[in-house]
Amino acid sequence: MNDGDVRSMTHDLVITDGLLVTPEGTFRGSLGIADGRIAAIVDTRLDGREVIDARGRVVLPGTVDLHAHFNEPGRTHWEGWAHGSRAAAAGGVTTVVEMPLNAIPPTTTLEALEAKVTAARAHSVIDFALWGGLITDNLEHLPDLARGGVIGFKAFMTETGTPEFTHVEDGILSEGLRRLNGLGHFLAVHAESNSITRDRTEGLRAQGRRDRRAWAEGRPPAAELEAVHRAIFLAREAGCRLHIVHMSLPEGVEAVRRAREAGQAVTVETCPHYLTLTDEDLVRLGPVAKCAPPLRDQRRQEGLWQAVLGGVIDCITSDHSPCPTEDKARGEDDIWAAWGGITGIQTLVPLLLTEGVHRRGLSLDRLALLVAANPAKIAGLWPRKGAIRVGADADLLIVDMDREWQVERSWLRSRHPHSPFIGWKMQGWITHVLRRGQTIARDGEVTVDGGGEWLPSGASPAAVRPE
Repeated sequence: MNDGDVRSMTHDLVITDGLLVTPEGTFRGSLGIADGRIAAIVDTRLDGREVIDARGRVVLPGTVDLHAHFNEPGRTHWEGWAHGSRAAAAGGVTTVVEMPLNAIPPTTTLEALEAKVTAARAHSVIDFALWGGLITDNLEHLPDLARGGVIGFKAFMTETGTPEFTHVEDGILSEGLRRLNGLGHFLAVHAESNSITRDRTEGLRAQGRRDRRAWAEGRPPAAELEAVHRAIFLAREAGCRLHIVHMSLPEGVEAVRRAREAGQAVTVETCPHYLTLTDEDLVRLGPVAKCAPPLRDQRRQEGLWQAVLGGVIDCITSDHSPCPTEDKARGEDDIWAAWGGITGIQTLVPLLLTEGVHRRGLSLDRLALLVAANPAKIAGLWPRKGAIRVGADADLLIVDMDREWQVERSWLRSRHPHSPFIGWKMQGWITHVLRRGQTIARDGEVTVDGGGEWLPSGASPAAVRPE
């Protein structure tokens, strides 16, 4: 179809006169959408059966969150696909890659994968892909999970807090990396040294420490940095592609940068809470800000921002890890008793618009890479997901960049609406969220029930760093 045909056809939906953030640059124009996909990108007007006027608005690709926990099946009372996907949609996440643990059973066998797909198909309002798990006793299940459609595998180098999903010591980790390389797959790791965190934590608890600062002291930067170096080494020896999740240390990012310069296939993510909260916020806020790795000091936070702005960090994910409010509240006087995780999928994009784009000059092009294109490439979902380009799914956000607003508990769509960001002033309001050309959220209100589509891995993603 030539340019004239595209301009003269009547599309299912047209988004007119928006500032379009595309891989080819940011410019004012219009989008034509047909059959759920982007059919035209032009600098003039188009005809459509439905029209959304985006004048004065920015149009971004829908966010691909590479790291979230929805806890279903088995722990649906913690969150579930219905609540988790609605929180995602309200915050501008149109595709989620959901983690294998905190469900019962965890996604460590083909049967467990099938159970999770069934639950997600029944309730999710956003499209989804799934991680498989590598634990101590499921090496023989890795081929079935790979054939079953997981996009990659996740392992913990330290205890998880959920007995169904065991952490792996070096022997299993090394063998798992070798087998995944043979399957054409890759491994994501939670990199903290189990020996260091266990010994530090036991020592602090023996001293009677239950204060909030003890949580961070029990998981010091050395525990994360040692595990990052070890994971990079073992992945290099196995020839396996590696992804390091929720990096909290600029020193760890530097280790990744050096490994890439040496030719190794390794990517890295960080999260908004490491970019916006510090260890002092853990002391001030308490359990609602407890996570692993823990929040770090302001100097390290600044170092992470420099890595983000400099293009060294590949993507920013939510690590949405919700729990019942009572599981946070029980840690008010004993920090060890609280569940460690941030409820953050709905605030992912607003925080980056506010703290990144407005406050620190993060470009819209770079934002789109961090939350859409690069995670889609890492997960093997590109070019269907991750960008405003002809032929891609019409997953889109329309944003009023100037509107100021405040995070209120009533805005949160999670089953248990607690967040360290309640009361925060934001700049940048998402007016429309589209999934495959259908508006699924408007002004924070989710407008559909269900309809999310499973995105099984059809082929292993290329072992190259996304750009």
